[in-house]
Amino acid sequence: MPIKRSNSGKLSRKSSSNGIKASELEKNSLLNMFKKIESDSKLVECNLCNKKFKPSLINKHKQFECLDNIKKESFNGHEVIILDDNDDKFIPESKECNKVEHDDFDENNWSTKRIKLDQNSIFSEKSVERDSFEIENKVLPDNEQFDFYLSNFSDAIDSVLNEEQFKHLFDENDQRAFEIFNLLSNSAKILYVRLFQRKFKWHSLENINYEKLGKDPSPFLDELKQNKFLIDDTSIETYEEIICLFKIPQLKELIRLCHISVVQTNKTEMIRAILQHFRTQKGVKSHFFKKQPNDQATCEATPNYMLQCKKILGKCFKLDKNIRSIFVRTLILYSLSSSYQSDPSNAGQQQLLQVLMVNLNNVKYVKYEIRLNMKIFNDKQSLLNYEQALDDEFELLNILESKDYEQAYDLFKEKIESFKIIILDPDSLDRDKQLPLYLRNFSRGSIYTKILSIFAFEVLQRLKKYQEANDIFEFLLYKQQVYRLSTRSKWFERLAINYESHLKDPVKCFQSIKNALEDQENIIFSGRLNLYSRLEKMSQTKKYSKIKHQIDALCAREKFDFTEARSVEIQGTLLHTSEFIPGRKNVFIDSPSKNSMTISVEQVAINHYINNMGFTHAKHAETSTLTTLYGILFWDVIWNDSVFNVFVDKFQHAPLDLQTKYFYENRKECIENRLNLFRNSSIEDICIMASDCWSSNFGYQCYGVNFELFESLEEFLSFLKCFNAQQLVNLCEYISRNYRHCRSGGPDLVVWSDETKRVKFVEVKGPGDHLSYKQMIWLDFMIKNSIDCEVCHVKGLNSKRLR
Repeated sequence: MPIKRSNSGKLSRKSSSNGIKASELEKNSLLNMFKKIESDSKLVECNLCNKKFKPSLINKHKQFECLDNIKKESFNGHEVIILDDNDDKFIPESKECNKVEHDDFDENNWSTKRIKLDQNSIFSEKSVERDSFEIENKVLPDNEQFDFYLSNFSDAIDSVLNEEQFKHLFDENDQRAFEIFNLLSNSAKILYVRLFQRKFKWHSLENINYEKLGKDPSPFLDELKQNKFLIDDTSIETYEEIICLFKIPQLKELIRLCHISVVQTNKTEMIRAILQHFRTQKGVKSHFFKKQPNDQATCEATPNYMLQCKKILGKCFKLDKNIRSIFVRTLILYSLSSSYQSDPSNAGQQQLLQVLMVNLNNVKYVKYEIRLNMKIFNDKQSLLNYEQALDDEFELLNILESKDYEQAYDLFKEKIESFKIIILDPDSLDRDKQLPLYLRNFSRGSIYTKILSIFAFEVLQRLKKYQEANDIFEFLLYKQQVYRLSTRSKWFERLAINYESHLKDPVKCFQSIKNALEDQENIIFSGRLNLYSRLEKMSQTKKYSKIKHQIDALCAREKFDFTEARSVEIQGTLLHTSEFIPGRKNVFIDSPSKNSMTISVEQVAINHYINNMGFTHAKHAETSTLTTLYGILFWDVIWNDSVFNVFVDKFQHAPLDLQTKYFYENRKECIENRLNLFRNSSIEDICIMASDCWSSNFGYQCYGVNFELFESLEEFLSFLKCFNAQQLVNLCEYISRNYRHCRSGGPDLVVWSDETKRVKFVEVKGPGDHLSYKQMIWLDFMIKNSIDCEVCHVKGLNSKRLR
């Protein structure tokens, strides 16, 4: 999705003191910016975690974000964290937690966004001091030391096991694993949690080094191994497994002992040469595949390369896959609303990091009671199926991050049919139909429906395989009507576009639009407008003359009554045509002087309303202004925990039904009481309520609410005082009934004056730009409810050359 710039996010330019004209500096700055954007289109792989990033972000990732790079460090006498091998130690600086992006809940966006947890924010000096106090006051058994990570891990496990609706998801073997874990020594449990937080792979003994466990962790490793929580190097069977664990000095030693001729000193080339040498040796084949019972004779003739490799490498350990998977599933349940796609080799890490940040008070979630009266997962197999679906989704998204669409097509083409079979499984469909829409998202059918949608939009459309894409869209629309119903509008729109523009089939295009318009329950208003507009264009085109009477009849059934918003026109100065930057249609400057700065078209409008129209405040935040206003006024309604099945864990930034029709239905009485309270209150009384809510909830996570949008409570109250009570009632009722449809399309700007108590919402349009249907819907609502709004068209005037 495009990145939105705030009204303060503009390129600034300082005056030149070296004889170079300011305009040249400005142009060079812009050119460099676009060169950087072009270079960022080629992703670079992190050599620590193998993930790909833009070149401009790779260093920051390695230093602060890479989970494989966070090292053991003693800070003020307390251990911070240990995750992976052989990197320089560092103490991260304090950093604020990233804010929730406004499209976190967008299930149509394949790059699903949640609250991004910044590991650096957990290491602030203030947090460490607070932890020291808590550790000193923690009552512990004799001879046991407190470990923050073990405490979080154990609390998470206990919380899930004590939840009545989850108990049936763990069988006797699972329960036995939990019991054995509790019987382990404290140090063995600390070691297990540390290894659990690291990448799921083999770790050599020399890289398992934790200050709390003393110089030799071998006794605790042996304890974990004896209880089958770990496996050791005796379980390594193939050369590929063991060679990848070698460091460069160890590879050189192996090359010398095995008399292998290698020219390159690059680690990858060395590994390739070693494996190639082993493949050419007689009897070594058995070590490239798992041994079979009839391979005994071959194994006896095998050269002693495997023993030599293990001798050089030393002892190695890895978490037992089956035991680890039990804990991973438990942590998924612990933060079920955040069970987003993650690398299976790092599964569980994000959940533990989330718990850690909450305990350190770096991320604050609203406290509420979890009330469940229905089973989200019918049995253990349902949970296992859901976990597998998440892994398949991650696999696809991981490929799409590298923009290798051909690879994604080749890899998933054969899987699509099996995904369709899973979606249409009759037992799953019957069971999931009984769940409300927002709980169906925790089923494998919902995840595989999402995978098909992503595959069609992001792979088939980009590869111009339009017929294959339409086959998937028709399957999702006509074969199932259980999962992802809110996405049906986009499926219908794309189906019609493909048939009209690419496949040149007007009859099927018309039929798809007709089917969409008849699906009034699931097709949102803006989607209906888009389809209706397409119908009108088709009726005026000669190639549709054969079905024109059908098109006209369908158009006559659809009537939309819009009130047109007032339009104003202002002028903005553009950079000279010869100085335009490729990829930027319009670049505005604040003045035609030599000391001018480039600004956005929205900033041109802000300057006009502040300087010429008497307004004192302005915000460029689009719909975020409206959802923040609503969230603060309706905070306790949103977080009303008397509703069942909308809160499933402690880490939600909204109830699950917020963006569904059930939100209003489940809280109808509560919402109507709040609206009546506002109707009978003065704006001063409403401001007092809002002030109390702001003060008691500032900084807590709430979807759509951005406290930092306003500089202070006083600024927010000055904005609120510009409304009357009835306007707020109408606005809050509208959003309560249609939150999902209201989260986008709001006017670009809101300007107000704390002196005259005037407020105005402004949709800004640059040269050649026009209103979308979502924007038209918002403007229509504001006009009909006496909220001042208008469309500001910025006309570009070409400037003289600035050189």
